[in-house]
Amino acid sequence: MRSLRFIALLTACMVAGTGLEATVILPASLEELVTGARAIVHGRVVVTEPRWADGHRQIETLVTVRADDYLKGNLGAEVTFKVPGGQMGPYRRVVVGAPTFREGDEVVVFLNAQGPAVPWISGLNQGVFRVAQNAAGVKVVIPGVSLSAGENAPGVPRQALRERLALGVFNEQVRALARHRVPAREGRVR
Repeated sequence: MRSLRFIALLTACMVAGTGLEATVILPASLEELVTGARAIVHGRVVVTEPRWADGHRQIETLVTVRADDYLKGNLGAEVTFKVPGGQMGPYRRVVVGAPTFREGDEVVVFLNAQGPAVPWISGLNQGVFRVAQNAAGVKVVIPGVSLSAGENAPGVPRQALRERLALGVFNEQVRALARHRVPAREGRVR
């Protein structure tokens, strides 16, 4: 009787597990994000549009940002990129680690692209820095997640990467890293 229950439980787990997916993201330093991105844009979200993908089996969201400034590359006055997850009517897909956007959000996003495909964010949440005003009225950037604790961008204290940096300081650090074009470290998955 015990072996019959075990076999039934094992079979149920195998059937239930066939549709599961996992997301694994290795932490990246600011240097790696800059080096790996084709374009880095600072701007404001003007449109978010969920859509069906992968033969109507998944949902992704197209996000359009009106560019105020490019810190690296240039994809035009407005750039649209895709983010996994979203909601279509009663159906919702949540992807752990994927950022969400609302119209009006001010952001700095690190984008990858290949050929004519729609660009995507480097490292999911790691490639999104929110822009907000602090109590003194200064615009600051807020990382989507903490950058890897063991690595620093050149000249950037580790503590500063976890805290809110002034937007101007952040932009200059990103531009400096982009000018140096330091090759990405091998072994990292983007």
